Amino acid sequence: MTVLVTRGWPGAERTAAGLRRMGIDPIVSPVLDINFRARIDVDLTGTQAIVFTSANGVRAWGPRRPERDLPVFAVGDATADAARDIGFKKVFTAKGDVEALARLILRKVKPSDGDLLHVRGIHVAGDLGGALKPHGFRVHDAIGYGAVAVDTLGEEAIAAIVSGAPVSVLIHSARSAKTFLDLLRKFGLHHWLGSVTVYGISANALAPLEGAGFGALVAAPRPSEDALLALLDETSELARASNAS
Repeated sequence: MTVLVTRGWPGAERTAAGLRRMGIDPIVSPVLDINFRARIDVDLTGTQAIVFTSANGVRAWGPRRPERDLPVFAVGDATADAARDIGFKKVFTAKGDVEALARLILRKVKPSDGDLLHVRGIHVAGDLGGALKPHGFRVHDAIGYGAVAVDTLGEEAIAAIVSGAPVSVLIHSARSAKTFLDLLRKFGLHHWLGSVTVYGISANALAPLEGAGFGALVAAPRPSEDALLALLDETSELARASNAS
């Protein structure tokens, strides 16, 4: 089973490790480079909690800021685990997307208790501040990193796609999806997409690929890495069973 991982480092290596535990040796070809800022200058006076909408936000915070005493709201389990790993003790996870995160915050805290600090990348999916503002919350942004589109795909990835053999591609964000499609078109690879199945961490992540000619677009039932890999594993098991029969 040929599986292409498109997410940026270091997340790509964690996804690859999960695939290897499933018996799959993936092709790792990130379409985004993650660049962390040298400093995060922010005043935490009046802040009641820190919000992370990605594990990269936690990685940006970790070596650049010493504060670990504030509660943390994380978009999903991987992000929550990353926050705990760097020393945060009180961590809540939404186990979902930005909308689920906003609902979690509304259940757990009040706007009168203080502001929220959203540590994020330059580009984000969803509008956390917009979702919370009508309820009286003030959300301040701290930009910790940026994701820069690469200008090429790896040779292994290109060879796999043009071979015409079935290829599975993992997509973790709408921006990754758009960048991946742009690269395919740039190198004329869009003519071979009929044999490519794309597995997305959510339906929103797959949206830029609709109508592009892929063999199939399949969204994970929950927006998490575990759900995405489980979906791929289930599909591969069905394929093996079908071939065996």
